[in-house]
Amino acid sequence: MLALALALLVSQAPPVPKLPPGPGPTAAETAKLYFLAGDLQKAQEWVQRGLKREPKTCGALRKHLAEYAFHANHLDELSLDDAKLMFELDRKISPTVRGKLTEKAWDRYVTKPLGLARARASGDAKGAMGLVDTVLAVDPKNVEALALKKDLISAGNRADGGP
Repeated sequence: MLALALALLVSQAPPVPKLPPGPGPTAAETAKLYFLAGDLQKAQEWVQRGLKREPKTCGALRKHLAEYAFHANHLDELSLDDAKLMFELDRKISPTVRGKLTEKAWDRYVTKPLGLARARASGDAKGAMGLVDTVLAVDPKNVEALALKKDLISAGNRADGGP
């Protein structure tokens, strides 16, 4: 009786899904995944592996990862130009999602200054405008910074932050 019930359960088990046909992710795709996770060493290893099969993709990615790794190793010492370059490299490596290491620099050079600028906007417009300009120096297309700058200018402040 028990054996019959077990056989009935096994026969009604859902089918095991099949994996899609074809190869898995390419070396460049795997490298980008490791980049997003913050493991630059593994990302560079995967790019190196893929140079023979994907020389165009992996060659450019290799260069970008090497430059990015240099800046990532000096996060505390980045100038505004270095941070801007790091963000550009991040976009070249992964156009849709920022990497884990980029988030630290993003917080330091974009998120915190924008928060301070919003806090100062009502009382210290000149200081707020300076912070917004700093954000725009690093990320010229930042929508929030551009909107805040527009608000500050429309509130009667000049573009240079004066009254």
